[in-house]
Amino acid sequence: MAHHLLKLELAQAAREAGWMAELEVSGRDGRWRADVLASTANRRRVALEAQLASITAAEIRARTQRMGADGVRAYWFSDRSRIPWLGAVPSVRLVREGQNLVAVEPMARFTGDYWGPEPFIPLAEFVGRVLTSRLVSHAPRTPQRHVARRPVTRLWAHPKCVLAEAKKLADEEKRQRAAQEEQERAEWRGYAREEAAFAERTARADPDRAALARHSARLPGIEQAIAQAAVMYRTRVTVGWSVGDSRYSSGVPLVNDGGTLLAVFDPLPLVGPCPNFLLDVGLPMLFPTEERRQRFEEHRATSERLRRQARAEALADDE
Repeated sequence: MAHHLLKLELAQAAREAGWMAELEVSGRDGRWRADVLASTANRRRVALEAQLASITAAEIRARTQRMGADGVRAYWFSDRSRIPWLGAVPSVRLVREGQNLVAVEPMARFTGDYWGPEPFIPLAEFVGRVLTSRLVSHAPRTPQRHVARRPVTRLWAHPKCVLAEAKKLADEEKRQRAAQEEQERAEWRGYAREEAAFAERTARADPDRAALARHSARLPGIEQAIAQAAVMYRTRVTVGWSVGDSRYSSGVPLVNDGGTLLAVFDPLPLVGPCPNFLLDVGLPMLFPTEERRQRFEEHRATSERLRRQARAEALADDE
């Protein structure tokens, strides 16, 4: 009798929502039978299942999948105090308050950090919200607090909350990806600066390189660049003896007295991508004119985009 009365209440709730409702409707091949089959004129079909007898989560999933294979969504209702399959499929626990049944769990609202419980909803209102997609069955990907007696695989939520959770997760993934990329850049900066230091030490062991450095110190605009770098770092700046190294893309290294690379003057964009060194080293690039700067920055932006694309493709291949 309890099962029959619950079916009647489910059918009435569906009709109040503007749907047609029939009791005990079987699938064409007889593989399933719906307690209440709610439908619309445009052939949307939903099974409202009154499940009061004992059943395992595996069995109820299998029944849900059989209906789903025929294009029928199955939603499960029970007024039992302990429901081991609650949340394993789109389902809700009911309690009776006076003459009325109310849905008590697992309805939830996304707070921005976790899923919290929603207030109880009268059965008719709950069914109406579900059939009109104002409540959807959702598999949460963030923590739950007091949504149900135990964490559930599926809960009921407003679509806006589902979108809010998706946005939060996307933002977190973006932040994590940015942090990982920054860590990688920091590592490559370290390697690039070690390379520059080694190149300068090697060059300073060759007296002939001093003449090339003195010649480079007379290039147009380099005095202003040296002065600018000196103000930036508050130290004496000179042309490095490692000038002519291919890492600088025809630019001139500016170093302190200890040979530490501080900036590169007037590197040229090449036919191909800029050398990885100039992308990795993370130091100022100084130019004699704004036009030369813009030309180089455009080329460097293209190179950086190509490198990110290559990294993304490599990560996709690893996954």
